[in-house]
Amino acid sequence: MKTSLNRSLVLATAGALAASTASAQNLIADGFETDSSANYTVVDDTTPNGTSDFQFDYIAAGIPLAPRSAPGDTKGLRFTANDSNGAADGLTAYHNTSVGAPRYILTVDVYVAFDASTSGTTEHAHVGVGGNTSTWNQLFSPISGSGAFIAFDGDGGSSSDYRWFRDPNNTPTNETANTTLPNDHPSYLGHGSNNTGSFFQSLFPNTNGSPGNIWTTVTIDVDNTIGQISFYFDGVLTFQGDFDNAFDGLVSLGYCDVFSSVDPGTQFVVYDNLDVSVPSFSIGQNYCTAAANQSGQIGVMSATGSEIIAANDVTLMAEQLPLNQFGIFIVSRTQGFLPGVNGTSNGNLCLSGAIGRYTQPSQIQSSGATGTFSMMIDVNAVPQASGTVGVSAGESWNFQAWFREGVGLGSNFTDGLEITFQ
Repeated sequence: MKTSLNRSLVLATAGALAASTASAQNLIADGFETDSSANYTVVDDTTPNGTSDFQFDYIAAGIPLAPRSAPGDTKGLRFTANDSNGAADGLTAYHNTSVGAPRYILTVDVYVAFDASTSGTTEHAHVGVGGNTSTWNQLFSPISGSGAFIAFDGDGGSSSDYRWFRDPNNTPTNETANTTLPNDHPSYLGHGSNNTGSFFQSLFPNTNGSPGNIWTTVTIDVDNTIGQISFYFDGVLTFQGDFDNAFDGLVSLGYCDVFSSVDPGTQFVVYDNLDVSVPSFSIGQNYCTAAANQSGQIGVMSATGSEIIAANDVTLMAEQLPLNQFGIFIVSRTQGFLPGVNGTSNGNLCLSGAIGRYTQPSQIQSSGATGTFSMMIDVNAVPQASGTVGVSAGESWNFQAWFREGVGLGSNFTDGLEITFQ
């Protein structure tokens, strides 16, 4: 395993995952409230005997609202398998939007329905990334799939209730295992694949270690930069493995029954709220010392997005400001330190040289009731005295917020933030 695995294990908690995705570029968002079947390619096995319903009213069917749905939402994507033929059956719906990014995150709510009076259904839901439309995803013999996917049942009736698949094309050069990886593979993090294991019993304590007849939120975090994929259930890291090349391609949802037992109509899966996004992370380095303002705190600068110029994705934020006061962002290529500017400021100017001001009507900010303001900037139009200029690769630009303290109380500044662009 790559050394990056240990780093991610330390950070991979639900809180860390949520905190790192302060903002994101959304690539796919489907709540299935309308018929979105035209956006998907459904691939079936050679014995098609299942159904896909892209506007299934699961509320009317007695299923509770999905955890990330708004009140009033009622629809989802429903799959059934092996409805009458008495043969193995599987189908996979690939979203037609090709996903390719240094890092992206898929999230979807899943409800695996089963009849508690029937044991061992062996019907598995599966959620995938980096796939194509030339095959369907199937966990057991004949093993089938592309990219990577995680498969899981709802009743714990299989000897392998949880498994993940890695395409042979993505097998790291120092490994031989691929497709459905064995239980003792390091990516299973010692959890194994059976619902009776202590990890899964703790993960789903009220449903015998499997997410049957309940909603669970599945997250797949694909980091193509370091070659690492992480699978979460309800924010809990479950599997994490390495890969070569990239898991770029199509994301997928599906359902499979690898045995011949006919479904009596009580076994199915419902998906809701499919989201795929490219996360934005904190960028830049703080410098300079700010003076305390009327809030009793020092103003702090931060930014999220990307240092890559082509992405044009930088959002500046100023925090810990006096409430309901106006302010602007200022910018310069040059750092500095000047306390009490012209005797009118209580704070420290952390810029020097040519200083630009974001003073267009839409750029003047208010700290409001939270003492915070933010603004997305255009890296191709940074204000300077002579007009706007574009950022060049390798340049470092410095940003600061300048804000009022209150009537008759002068003005103040946050600390400075340096961003080096690529």
